Amino acid sequence: MSFRTKINSFLGLIAAGFLSIFGRKRAEVTTEDLKQAEFETSTQRLGIRFNEKIRDVFRFKWLKKRKIEN
Repeated sequence: MSFRTKINSFLGLIAAGFLSIFGRKRAEVTTEDLKQAEFETSTQRLGIRFNEKIRDVFRFKWLKKRKIEN
């Protein structure tokens, strides 16, 4: 290891220590965040067309189970 590599490693260690002490904490994930991140994709809106053979292969991934509320 060269002297410069050792200095860079040491400075990186010090920076990591400061960031672990004074760095920002991760925000809690809320249900609103999850709803905002969830989006529906439509192949028609994307301009992609699938034939029936491709649809049959991927259909199980596209079907979603939904909880039925009474």
